[in-house]
Amino acid sequence: MGNMYRFFLVPILATLIAGCSYINKEISCDQILSDTYSISSLNNFEKNKFKDLLIERYPKYDQMFQEASEETMIDKNLLAAISFQESQWDPRAQSNMGVRGMMMVTLETAALVGVEKRLNPEQNIKGGSRYFAMLLEKNKVGITEADKLSIVLASYNLGPTNILKVASLIDENIENVSWLEIEEKLKTLKGEDLNLTDSVSYTRGQQAIDYVGRVKEYYQLMSAHSCVQPKDQLIFF
Repeated sequence: MGNMYRFFLVPILATLIAGCSYINKEISCDQILSDTYSISSLNNFEKNKFKDLLIERYPKYDQMFQEASEETMIDKNLLAAISFQESQWDPRAQSNMGVRGMMMVTLETAALVGVEKRLNPEQNIKGGSRYFAMLLEKNKVGITEADKLSIVLASYNLGPTNILKVASLIDENIENVSWLEIEEKLKTLKGEDLNLTDSVSYTRGQQAIDYVGRVKEYYQLMSAHSCVQPKDQLIFF
């Protein structure tokens, strides 16, 4: 894939402790993990389910995420967080909209990234990771790298065409549009505005906002469980 995937993501655990960076400080992995869970906005049921499945289900697929990370140069913990939000690491997951597998890949996306069997976890993980990397490479929306990452996460959920449409409604110079502006705009849109269908009292725009937030939360937990030290000052939020 070469330079196409030059966008390299690294964990930013320094943001886990409010008002204090633990960079270059002696803080144990157990303390980092404890702080991460206490700060997380996920509810207790969500935290416990994540923790249980990380032990019971995730290890079988860890190497697959590692290989996908090496291919695309995207942080393994981020790929795993996306997959947890999409399918809770269930290789047979599927929705009534026809998306399937670990990374919930559509038929169209499967053809684009070379996935022959969407219920094959290795193919699905690598295919979904390739697609996410393509979105990162092609995305033109956003001011900062943090904006761009959040916007691409939303694109993975809502579709890049829809996110581009939302950004264009804000400013014709889409590179000047921030994730915060897109988030605010999404709150005002109904599914029909994006040729999508809302569920009862839950719009697709709000769903995309929540999706981005949850992936970030699971990314933090994955990083904390890995006891990963920050490697860069890339801001994830």
